[in-house]
Amino acid sequence: MKPTLLLHHMLLAGAALAAPAATDPIPPGEISSRHKSTPAESAASQVPHGEAGATRPVDEAPGKPSDVLSDGRNWTVVPRGAVLHVPRTLANRVDAKPLGKLLSWDDFLTVNRGWLFTEEVSLDQANGKVAIPPSRSAIWKKNGKVVVATHLGGPLPVHTRSDLPVATNP
Repeated sequence: MKPTLLLHHMLLAGAALAAPAATDPIPPGEISSRHKSTPAESAASQVPHGEAGATRPVDEAPGKPSDVLSDGRNWTVVPRGAVLHVPRTLANRVDAKPLGKLLSWDDFLTVNRGWLFTEEVSLDQANGKVAIPPSRSAIWKKNGKVVVATHLGGPLPVHTRSDLPVATNP
């Protein structure tokens, strides 16, 4: 009786691991229309209209969702809107032509700490629900570095809203 139960359990386990049943095929006309659209158009068509958080900032171009930071030898990308402050003397390093070796954000930051500064922001600040204190902007201007918004160490775009009250607490 034990071999029968063992065989029964093995058959049930095998059936559970089997591939899911095939779905209806995609009509050929739909396949060609999917290939003709760009990735940005495909993604935009999948976002429900009027849903909270599904809007794009006015200054963000659909074909350019990120900024390139470059030191001339290395480069990395950060989301568009993550760069909060750019001193005039370092403007050529932001949205620059990617030259040299592509580095991860962490490696690029380590190599370029001399001209990069990170500002840790909350998710409410990144979403535009809470304003970044104006005192932070004054600090950015004094330090003379490019400021990139981060959350948990990674670059994060910050969306601003003009109807937010100005934060007064530092």
